[in-house]
Amino acid sequence: LRFSLSLRALAKIETMRSALQRRRGRRATGFTLPELMAVVAIVGVMGAIAMATMSKSGDAQNSGALARSLQFTMMNARGNAISDGFMRRFDCTLASVNSNCIIYKADQAGMAAPASWSKESRVNANSHATIWKITATTDITAATPSQMSGSKSIYFKPDGSVGDTATTTTGATFYVSDTDGANASNHYKIYVYSVTGMPRLVNQW
Repeated sequence: LRFSLSLRALAKIETMRSALQRRRGRRATGFTLPELMAVVAIVGVMGAIAMATMSKSGDAQNSGALARSLQFTMMNARGNAISDGFMRRFDCTLASVNSNCIIYKADQAGMAAPASWSKESRVNANSHATIWKITATTDITAATPSQMSGSKSIYFKPDGSVGDTATTTTGATFYVSDTDGANASNHYKIYVYSVTGMPRLVNQW
């Protein structure tokens, strides 16, 4: 009986040893080179798709963020000019990259053009976004403007009106886009009413 039990124990031990060796053998084998190359290729394709998607999403987000920043700054400049009686001037630099608007406050109150101005704030275009064009009209209709370069000034006055000089009342329209300008879904327009100076943002040209 004891001999029979010993044989059974030995057989069980041998079975366990064989199973352990098989497991070790599988672990030692690992992945083959073709399998690793296939995994790397799949990861690379998925990464390229993700990057392209994020780039397009970034264009739309940056264009929208720039347009909203401009609208908020205009509303703030209008409100401050009416409240404290000091004219505000938007000096905007338009370019395919690094476009911006610097907001100045008149150093003397009133409707007359002041002798000097003080810098109050600044709005910078984000990456992949630009101020495409600025006109001295209130463009409430659909349009396809050509890109503008150089500088443009818009004045927000204490009586609420807006003009392209300190003495005119013309209104204004700001066109915002991604730097390419070809994707209509990234087009934004802020048009400013001439008499009230209220800016309105729409997501089209």
